[in-house]
Amino acid sequence: MQATRILFILALGAYLSAETTESTDRPKPKADAAATVTVTAEASPVDLAKTPNAVRVYDLEAIQRSGARNLAELLQRLLPGQSTSGGGIGTAVQPLLGGTRPQDVVVTLDGLRITDASGLGVNLSDLGLAGVSRVEVQQGPCSSRFGSDAMGGVIALYTGAPANSGFAGVLAMGSGTQGHSHVELADSYGWGKGWARFAFLGSREDQATESAKPYRAAGSLLTLGQEIGENHLLTLTYRNSFAGTPLPWKDAGLGTAPHPESAYDASREVAQRNEQLVATLRGALLPEINYELMVGQALQDRREPKFSGGGYDPYGSRRTQIQGSLNWSLARHTFSLGIEHIEDTAKTTYPEGQGKGRHDAISLDFASLLTQDLRFTLSARNQRDSQNFTFTTSPGAPDTKNSQTTYKAGLNWTLPGGFRVYASGGSAFSNPLLYQVMYNATNDGEPLRNEKSRFLQMGGSWARGPWTAKIEASRTTFDSAVLFDLNTFTYANGQDLRFQGIEGSTGYRAAAWGIEGFWRNQEARDLKASQVDQLRSAAVLRRPFNTFGLRADATRGDFRVDFSWSWQGPRYETFGGFPAELGPSRVHFNELSVALTWKLSPKVDAALRGDHLLQPHVSKADWLARRSDFQNDAYVAYNFPAQPPVAILELRVRY
Repeated sequence: MQATRILFILALGAYLSAETTESTDRPKPKADAAATVTVTAEASPVDLAKTPNAVRVYDLEAIQRSGARNLAELLQRLLPGQSTSGGGIGTAVQPLLGGTRPQDVVVTLDGLRITDASGLGVNLSDLGLAGVSRVEVQQGPCSSRFGSDAMGGVIALYTGAPANSGFAGVLAMGSGTQGHSHVELADSYGWGKGWARFAFLGSREDQATESAKPYRAAGSLLTLGQEIGENHLLTLTYRNSFAGTPLPWKDAGLGTAPHPESAYDASREVAQRNEQLVATLRGALLPEINYELMVGQALQDRREPKFSGGGYDPYGSRRTQIQGSLNWSLARHTFSLGIEHIEDTAKTTYPEGQGKGRHDAISLDFASLLTQDLRFTLSARNQRDSQNFTFTTSPGAPDTKNSQTTYKAGLNWTLPGGFRVYASGGSAFSNPLLYQVMYNATNDGEPLRNEKSRFLQMGGSWARGPWTAKIEASRTTFDSAVLFDLNTFTYANGQDLRFQGIEGSTGYRAAAWGIEGFWRNQEARDLKASQVDQLRSAAVLRRPFNTFGLRADATRGDFRVDFSWSWQGPRYETFGGFPAELGPSRVHFNELSVALTWKLSPKVDAALRGDHLLQPHVSKADWLARRSDFQNDAYVAYNFPAQPPVAILELRVRY
């Protein structure tokens, strides 16, 4: 808290003596922003070199180069160590930005929240990249912009880039080992001041161990855009996706005895379908005043295997979101006013019932170029929340209402010689998750309060000629975090958590080749646990202590090679019965991918790609006999086998 006050006082002093001259461009679709501009970190688009926020932008080229077909694969390849995988292809991959928890990360599509309304986070494997032309990842708390559940960061997906006049498209087909096949279609048609885009992506692949059905996923996306007059733009996006994921491993508990045959069910799987509809109107009221209005709805239905016995439990959620913003630019200063209304509904089977939430917020953002090289940002948000619940077999829980105000301040300073330093700090919060409150209501648990956090982030970068370097550090402290209490078997407030990390990278980019190396160290602690258990509680499981890696690419003539390798070191493992003498798991995990692309003609590319090249193949017999227990590179989450090596040959045609 003291650090953020110092930031504010220094910036205010500089502001009172500064002259200003900052301007904004005419509004464009957010997916059409340049790779060097962020449209997520602040209320108005800003150059990455000017924002004090830790944000990364991946454009369409970077997405395609990664070979990723869903958001899980993209983040595992571009941000290793910032997510955790529950097994092979399609299994739950949840974000751990900055080492925080999955429910601390908000995922949006064109501004619409698409995380599960129950609040238990999102499976990144279920979010296909069909039609997605831009991904932004902001690490660190940002409740002052996104409200509840954003104490770890935001992952924003964007679609809707304008299409050139006439018809154009891309068709890609691939086949490979491990039963892999995929097809991708992306068509566009532009006319006058409008355009339409359609995308489809379907894939299948055998699970890491034997299963009755393979993993299969299909997603489609339709985007329509139309300019209205000279200064207004209307876009409409509809997305529909399905994923069916085999989960043959019924019990992966600790022990030395072989798993019983009953612990493996080849027909067991989870299925999920989600839909999103987003309409956005943006434009300019005056040369210095821009506006944006978004209305959207997100639906999710999933079917999960029961905890015991056979059969499946259905779950569902619905979110309706309306938000608007007004941005006013004067010389070097930008003011933004935002309003937001969200209604959530979550239906659960255990406990059997329904929870509803309503969230209304108003936010203010201010940015100023204090001097030519010093930029200051300040944002604040007040959010009012209410929750109510109904149950099938019990009286239910009392309605809850609360209000929370959060803020964030930051400074970005450009220095001679290609150097830049930046820092931000503030507060963040999360409502108790709908599921947590519903669970406590049916199990005699205590009423739950809002979680709160404080944070400070600092960073520096350097760029000169072909060389670049960056270092970022962060610390976030949670007060009264809601965790599952193993003594009462209910959720409770009270734990204080600390997440901190430091990350560095350096790279060299020549005309025909480039290389980049990175290293990240992070720590998550439960500060109220005993010293020996601070790294072993439910709040901090499965975070790697260290992650480092190397990426490189080279082009010669019609050929290009892409290389990616990462190493995730020993990690916090399962809590409760994990052998004390082992401490944190000593198992490490390598990930290696190599791709060779050959430009056969100006419109035809062929690519050969190998992924998971260092993972061992684990059969059903191996798993039942526990041969992969504590084996390096065999899993990320203990005892859930990672996907074995797969080689894919793809042909991509542009027309």
